[in-house]
Amino acid sequence: TVPGYPRYQYVGDDTLGEHHLVIRGATLEDDGEYQCQVGPTATNEAIWAGANVTVMVPPMSIVMVGWGDGAVVEVMEGTRLKLECLVIDARPAPAVVWYRDNIRIDPTLHKEVIEPAQMPRMWNVRSQLEMKPGSGDDGRKYSCRALHKALAYAPSSLMASVSLAVFHPPGRPV
Repeated sequence: TVPGYPRYQYVGDDTLGEHHLVIRGATLEDDGEYQCQVGPTATNEAIWAGANVTVMVPPMSIVMVGWGDGAVVEVMEGTRLKLECLVIDARPAPAVVWYRDNIRIDPTLHKEVIEPAQMPRMWNVRSQLEMKPGSGDDGRKYSCRALHKALAYAPSSLMASVSLAVFHPPGRPV
């Protein structure tokens, strides 16, 4: 172990000049730049190499702002509707993907804003999808999913969805 750092350990093969730093149970406090340094000798100058460590933390939660998961959003046909998905407390910031009935929506149709979270070094992402629903959107499910490197799988808990109920004027009398 490294003196003063019980979770840090040097490993490798001294005979090959191979040295590695292992950090067990990494936390946000371990995030940052590390340096490997070799002191000077009679024939060589001192050398060093740096490496940045980013401790990845998966998102804490995802919500559809203003509606509960699975809610039915009532909207008049042709009026503007903004759906907003909020992904909370992740490092680094996650990507957000939108779906209409499980079919991915073109990423150029929504916008994302990355904001600092309340916890230091963590990020929140707000993703907004704006549309003018038509009769073809009635009953359709719109979902947002958080994608993050720290997630081995994309669990349903990192997806939020609403369904649309699109109201439209009645047709001509028969």
